[in-house]
Amino acid sequence: MIRLRLYKARERQRVIDPADLEAAYFAVDPETKPVFEHDGVMVWVSDPDYCRVERRIRGRDLHLVESGTNVLPRARGLEILHTPGADYRWVHSLDWRWGAGEYLDRDRVDAIVDRALDMEPWAAPPEGPVGLVHLSYLMWFHNGAMANGAAWPLDYCTAEQIAAFAAAATYFELEEVADLIGRLEPDDALSREYWDLSSPFGEDAALICDALRCKLVEAPRDWV
Repeated sequence: MIRLRLYKARERQRVIDPADLEAAYFAVDPETKPVFEHDGVMVWVSDPDYCRVERRIRGRDLHLVESGTNVLPRARGLEILHTPGADYRWVHSLDWRWGAGEYLDRDRVDAIVDRALDMEPWAAPPEGPVGLVHLSYLMWFHNGAMANGAAWPLDYCTAEQIAAFAAAATYFELEEVADLIGRLEPDDALSREYWDLSSPFGEDAALICDALRCKLVEAPRDWV
């Protein structure tokens, strides 16, 4: 099964028939932040002419390197989607430690999410790289929404903290999430909408992880 996720489009996800893959691949607009997934291989169409390719094997995040770079011609991404099981040069996507023993040899996205949660914005306003601060608030909102429903901040958070949730969603260009946070209601009617929005194909926080991967490429200085 070939899946397509677009986190900046009204149609968030769909299944692509293999016969239609080439037409869908070249028709998709990079501005919608598309990622195609086939047999564990993810192809991110990051530019009209280029893509990046990743996969996850036995809990490890890997990226494809060819000719010394992980930025590949867009047409190459289509070839890889057609043959995801071929023998490619996969490289471990590590997030190197920031201090002795911290986050050593961790898969990059998972490590950054953990680092953001370690900022504990519920205890005190976090300080640090702008990307991490926004991610700390977004993951705080997300985890609360998945456990207790989307309306949980109305009972537990200040107006400033709710505003920080919305600002974080806007930073990651998740406008529908920001809009939903602005429409929170005590009856929790928006929970199903948020669950479907944030976790396409049943993958928890997939929308946030997609956005994080893009921001790491687009704004690397926001993370140091």
